[in-house]
Amino acid sequence: MKVADGVQKLIIPMRFNPLGRTYCYLLTDSATLIDTGVPGKDAFAALEKQLAENGVKPSDLKGIILTHLHNDHVGLVNQIKHHSLAKVFAHSSALERLREQAQFHENAYETMTSEIELLGGGNLRQFLSRFEHSFRETPEPTQIDATLEDCEVMRFDDTSIEVLWTPGHAQEHICLYDGGKRILFSGDHVLPKITSHISLHTYQKGDPLADYLASLSKVENLSADLVLPGHEWTFTNLHERVQQLKTHHKVRCDEVKEALRAGERTVYQVSSRISWDSRPWPFMDFWTKRMAAAETYAHLIYLRNRGEVSERVKEKVLYYSLA
Repeated sequence: MKVADGVQKLIIPMRFNPLGRTYCYLLTDSATLIDTGVPGKDAFAALEKQLAENGVKPSDLKGIILTHLHNDHVGLVNQIKHHSLAKVFAHSSALERLREQAQFHENAYETMTSEIELLGGGNLRQFLSRFEHSFRETPEPTQIDATLEDCEVMRFDDTSIEVLWTPGHAQEHICLYDGGKRILFSGDHVLPKITSHISLHTYQKGDPLADYLASLSKVENLSADLVLPGHEWTFTNLHERVQQLKTHHKVRCDEVKEALRAGERTVYQVSSRISWDSRPWPFMDFWTKRMAAAETYAHLIYLRNRGEVSERVKEKVLYYSLA
């Protein structure tokens, strides 16, 4: 699907995910792909078919630019590399992210079990034990050939694209801005309807919500007539959408503080009092609750770092209260 001069949108199906698909973008003049979609035969077949419709084979690809390292964006990188000499680009912080992923997978089950207890979900550990075997497999790391830096300009035959480092949804996340065509490739940083998953785990460092809000300001006033995201649909109201996302996180922070007004709470207890968009807390499955708790934890850390909530550990469980 042509979305702009020299830009084709490729639709890569994604099973077992409510979003249903990831969008990748082919820069036709330079045979460069922005993101790849999930791994798997169906995904690769869809990619191959849509490339062929544009007169391109996987072996013709010269470059792959990764917005971030989440599996639905990088899953086909190594398979494409098997068929081509495409050079893979990612932000320089992606290398540290790969090291963290490798370290996590060395003791993934034990790490997740400890985190569940620390966040106040100790009663869920038995459920996690059903999946212990799946955490003993170490996935193949994504191949990265060259790194990019914030504000770096990638020059192609007739196009220049600026790299904008936008950490938050992922530490290594980048958006790509084509000022000449007034296009922003937003990855998962700004989506047209849903809010990006801003989360933190206890085995990670940083303040991803603070990073995300700063990154939103970074793209808010770009002269972009068209935004090409990784999911949902293309859109044009970048400034308005950024304002909506900032408001969403302010409301979420207010909800977190309201949940603490009655006294000290664990992360899971706070999460159970949030008005989630997907479904109410009692009806969430284990994995959705884990994601929700990780989002709540990110908001609590943001508020803790601003002196609005206090944190302490009691009997190996984190507790939060209003400061």
